[in-house]
Amino acid sequence: MLACAAFLMFFRLGHYALWDDEADTALFAISVWRTGDTFAMLDHNLIAHTDGQELKGLRNRYIPPLPFYLAAPFIGLAGQGTTFWARFPFAVCGLLTVAVLLLWLWKANASVKTWMLMSAGILGNVSLMLYARQCRYYSVSILAATCMAYFYFHRDDRLRTSLFIAFSSLALLASQYLFYVAAYACLLTDYVLWGRTERSFSKSDLALIFIPQVVFGGWLVSVYDLLGKKALAYHGLGEWLAARVNMLFWYFREMNGCEHGIGILILLSPFLYVMVRDRRLLRGGTALFVFLVCVTVLSPKPFPGYQMATVRYLAPVIPVCIFVAVVFIDAITVRLKWLAVPLALVAFGTNVLHGGPLSGVDDKTVFSEVIAQGRFRSTIVEFLGELMSPPPSAYRRTARWIDGNIKKRQSVAVLPSYATYPLMYHAPHPIYAWQLKKKTPQFQSLPDIHFYGLRAPKFMIAFGPSLHQAKGLLKNMEAQGIEYEHLETIDIYWYDLIRPELFWHAFNEIRNFSIADQAIYIFQRKKD
Repeated sequence: MLACAAFLMFFRLGHYALWDDEADTALFAISVWRTGDTFAMLDHNLIAHTDGQELKGLRNRYIPPLPFYLAAPFIGLAGQGTTFWARFPFAVCGLLTVAVLLLWLWKANASVKTWMLMSAGILGNVSLMLYARQCRYYSVSILAATCMAYFYFHRDDRLRTSLFIAFSSLALLASQYLFYVAAYACLLTDYVLWGRTERSFSKSDLALIFIPQVVFGGWLVSVYDLLGKKALAYHGLGEWLAARVNMLFWYFREMNGCEHGIGILILLSPFLYVMVRDRRLLRGGTALFVFLVCVTVLSPKPFPGYQMATVRYLAPVIPVCIFVAVVFIDAITVRLKWLAVPLALVAFGTNVLHGGPLSGVDDKTVFSEVIAQGRFRSTIVEFLGELMSPPPSAYRRTARWIDGNIKKRQSVAVLPSYATYPLMYHAPHPIYAWQLKKKTPQFQSLPDIHFYGLRAPKFMIAFGPSLHQAKGLLKNMEAQGIEYEHLETIDIYWYDLIRPELFWHAFNEIRNFSIADQAIYIFQRKKD
């Protein structure tokens, strides 16, 4: 199991360039390695994702910092531009998650049948493998949440078990605040309904768990002030409630469509409990429901036009999703043991039970025109095919062009803005311009090239649909006497579809795209 999981998580881990959020993590990791803090100035470049909203005093004070500090020594020692070592510690966290699940099975003295079902569930869950292959908080959070659950269910009279709960929950807090709240809500619900009758926490247990949360967690939240940021506003309680009910449906739909869990089995698990009286069905289903509700209530409002949930916020529930499906299949095959493994292969190895053509998100969502949805497939087979023959990387191709054609400290503006950061990570020598819209106090001392429209860059790179925005900008500058010429078109689909969300992941190269507005376009300012 560990060997197979290691192959799926590590094989060709460094093939693709880092995509935008990954690059943001890696760039701040370099800053941590050099300065000990999340300083936003990296040599001559500024790391100012989303108009610098993550920054306070030119330091990242919005994103919980554990992923930055985890990646820092690996990138720092290997050198900027590495992809394998940037992702390596996160893949290790993914493999450790599998190890914890196997240890759990061992301590539970699970039957051979259960081992086989869990093996199919873990190795067939492509989302779990993809989350482990990202330089981002996902796998750290999954590991921390899984450890919290493991030590909670194996709590005993030893103080070190309570310390392990405290440590794993602080790791979860330091990687993603939302997961921390949802995980504790799950444990509290389980404890009230079932756990306190099995073994209640003593006062010393509670002190060892919660004093570190108050001291260290309180300090962390005071420095990395996620709560100080405003989400998109609602107009009244009625709109908020209606939106949240809709989002709850989206989250469940995306959890099923992205194959985190098998929706039909999760919905039927309470009814099966009535028949077989296996409490694990109720406890697993309840944990899933509580987590979904917490994420639905606390997550930001979706951006206009996004008719889908932020399914990455459900990454920590993947192990319990697998567990519920395993218990379900185990229960219905008590008298037909020969059917268990074939059913598991269908359940975990295909999207048949997920709904096949009925699964997925709204067909008008981003990239839906190039990512094949609405069909039966074996996702693990497609993932293995990708590992054997991975598509080329648009960000890597563009970074190589920059290395060969743009001189050190020449300025380049990148559209859309989030595409700046993979290029900044892989080709750091230019000055990446126009990341900020206005000079707020923390940015007053920065050169004009960092501010949108104040100074014309030497180059402009437009990815895909942003070509239309680029043409509008170039036309406005031409009216001011600043002329640009089209220098080159890189003939590759403009975005690396390697994100862990299955509705944003393409297992094959995108070949059928419009060269007119779905490639990568480079413009150069004419001589003054």
